[in-house]
Amino acid sequence: MTVTPWGRSERLRSRQLPPGPRTDKRSVERNQRERLFAATVAVGADKGYEAMTVGDLIELAGVSRSAFYRLFSNKCECFLATLDALLEMAGPWVLDVYHDTPGPWDRRLRAMLEALGAIVVAQPAAARVAWVEVYAAGPAAVERIERLDEQVEAIVREALRESPEHADAPPAVVHAVIGGLHRMIHTRLREGREAELPELMPQLLEWMLTYRTPPEELLRPDAAPARLEVRRPPAEDRRRRILYALTDLVAEAGYTGVTITQIADRAGVSLTTFYEHFDGKEEAFLATLADAQQRLLEATLAPYLEAESWVDALAAAARAFFDFLATDPMTAHFGGVEVWSAGPAGFDLRARGLASFTALLDQGFREYPDTPPIAAEAIGASVDALLFDQLRRKGAESVYEVVPTVGFLTFAPFVGAERACRLANAAAVPVEA
Repeated sequence: MTVTPWGRSERLRSRQLPPGPRTDKRSVERNQRERLFAATVAVGADKGYEAMTVGDLIELAGVSRSAFYRLFSNKCECFLATLDALLEMAGPWVLDVYHDTPGPWDRRLRAMLEALGAIVVAQPAAARVAWVEVYAAGPAAVERIERLDEQVEAIVREALRESPEHADAPPAVVHAVIGGLHRMIHTRLREGREAELPELMPQLLEWMLTYRTPPEELLRPDAAPARLEVRRPPAEDRRRRILYALTDLVAEAGYTGVTITQIADRAGVSLTTFYEHFDGKEEAFLATLADAQQRLLEATLAPYLEAESWVDALAAAARAFFDFLATDPMTAHFGGVEVWSAGPAGFDLRARGLASFTALLDQGFREYPDTPPIAAEAIGASVDALLFDQLRRKGAESVYEVVPTVGFLTFAPFVGAERACRLANAAAVPVEA
């Protein structure tokens, strides 16, 4: 049994309209669509988008196959229509809370965030479909949930304009903060921890409000970081050749568009050799991601450990991070975008990568004990969202453009907006300059 916005899943068949001339065609189609929406939520939350079939949907909804195909061309079209229906219901209700709540801007903003958390808790299956399974359904599905992000972001901007301390917060920072909120909801839904959201929302608001208007604009870097030497694996290291081949192919065609034969051909190995190292494409993908994370950790950890202060250490690590991405843009795209196509195992690896980043913030909490405790996770989530957006929209070659925004996002909750702005803008200037 699953609760959906259109009723409990086990009662969907009983909602069929009685046959006969008194039941008009539009009512029948609306009834069938709603039962299929409910089935999509129930099956999608239980099995996931990839495993869900049209047969699952018509069986649970009590709709014939012919009726399904009169309404939708395939499961993807049904899934997208379900997302549209969910957002049409939830979006206006959440946003209206802001305008209908009496009192100052921050009280109204808190009420909106709490309403967002409450609707997730009340409809966890629908929320899981909207925040988690969308990534398996492709870009068209992701764009739909991003519409809700855009609506929430617009309300946050409206609220901040009423605050003298936040009125001119950098748009890129606000955008990243809303992306971080999205990521944190996603994580809790994926891990079955959505019950934490009502308590989490006030903490997130406290963190969001640490991003006060900086004393000057954040710079836009006018040059990419220096490219490091790219070391490709030697001919005898067939396993690593497979990893690099997969990285290149996925960056070119996307994870779902790559075949094992293509990987073997690009790596210059036989299919037999491929299967000596990996059971299939998913295992090779995860191994490639783990390898990239390890190389990135090695590149950033050394300068972090060599610095004399925590602020200098974090700045040095960030510089090394973006040097690495500039040197190997295909790996940047692989780990920043395509990981979202790899399902639960990919999400787990991504979470471990984020944990490595947030561990670098531990010393900051000791030096700046007034920093909101949620800041480490929230900063990691917002930086992750910012990189995903930049990689997907403008490509890996442009990632260096977000360096100042990342610096401000990272430092402001600890050291305040003024010093964070200086540190962020210093990072925008190439070391050679």
